[in-house]
Amino acid sequence: MKISNELKIGVLTAVAILLFIIGYNFLKGTDVFSSTDTYYARYDEVDGLGLSNFIKIKGLNVGRVTNLVLEKGKQGGIIVEFTVDEDFKLPKGTVARIVSSDLLGTKAINLELSDTTIFYQNGDTLASAMQESLTKSVTAELLPVKQKAENLLSSIDSVLTIIRTIFNEQTTNDIKKSVTSITSTLNHINKSAANVEDLLVQNTSRIDRIFGNIESITLMLKNNENNISAVLSNLNNITDTLAKSNLKQVISNAQLALENVAVILEKINKGEGSLGLLINDEKLYMNLEKTSLDLDLLMKDMKLNPDNYVHFSIFGRHNKNRESDSTASKK
Repeated sequence: MKISNELKIGVLTAVAILLFIIGYNFLKGTDVFSSTDTYYARYDEVDGLGLSNFIKIKGLNVGRVTNLVLEKGKQGGIIVEFTVDEDFKLPKGTVARIVSSDLLGTKAINLELSDTTIFYQNGDTLASAMQESLTKSVTAELLPVKQKAENLLSSIDSVLTIIRTIFNEQTTNDIKKSVTSITSTLNHINKSAANVEDLLVQNTSRIDRIFGNIESITLMLKNNENNISAVLSNLNNITDTLAKSNLKQVISNAQLALENVAVILEKINKGEGSLGLLINDEKLYMNLEKTSLDLDLLMKDMKLNPDNYVHFSIFGRHNKNRESDSTASKK
C-alpha cells in the first residue's frame, strides 16, 4: 500500500504539534505523562522564584511551578501556581515556603507538612512563607556592625579633631621641651644610680658591719625578751600606780601652796609684817646694826675688864670697898 505524501505530511505535522505541546508543558513544569494536583500560594514577593522550579517535600522533588500571576493594584501580591504528584496528599496546615535550593541561589518551594489527617483538594490555596535570604541574613547581621563602625569612625574623627586642636605648634614645642627635660632627668637619674652603686660597692664592708650590728641587736632583744617584758610590766605597774594615786589633788595642793608663797612674798615686798619691815625698813636695819656693834664692843670690854662687871667675894666685901674708896679719896 502506497502512502500518499499528503498523509505523511499530516502525520509529521501532528507529531510535531504533539512534541511541541509536550515540550511546552515540560518547560512549564507540567508532566504530561503523569497525573498531578494543582495548588496555589500567595506571596508578597517571590525572591527569584521562576517557572519550572521544583516543589520539594523534605528534599524530594514532587512537582514544579507552573505559573506566576501578579495581582492587580499596588498592594497586590503574586499568585504562584504549582503542581504536585497526586500520590502526595497535602494535609491541612501545610506551609509552602520559598527556599534556596543550592548555593547559586536557585529557588524552590519546600512544603512543610502538618500532622493533620484532613487534606487539601486539587485547586486549594496553601499558606505561604519566605525563607530569609542569605543576603538579608548577612545584612541583618552586619547592620549592627555597620552602625558601630560608623559610630567608631565618627568618634575617631572627633578625637582626631580634638588632637589637631590640642597639638598645635605651641603644644608640640612644649612636648618636645618636656621630652628633652625628661631625657635630661633620666640621665641625671642614671648618673645618680651609678654613684649610688659605686657608693654601695665602696661601703659594702661597712654596710655588712651595720647589718651585723642590727642582727646582733635583734638577737639581743630576742634573748632579753623576758627582761624587756618584765621592764614593760614594771612600767605598766608604775603607770597604773600613778594613775591610781591622787596626782591631780597633789598638783592642786602644790599650786595652792605656790599661790600662798606668792602672796607672802608680795606682802614682804610691800613691807607688811615683821619680816617685811625687817627687809624694807632701812632705819630699823641701821638700829639693829648699831645695836649689834655696841653689843660687840661690850663683849670685848667684858673680856678685857671682867672685874668691872663681875664682883664675887665671900668675906670682907664691904671693907674692901671702903678701903678702896678711902685710898681713892687720899689720892
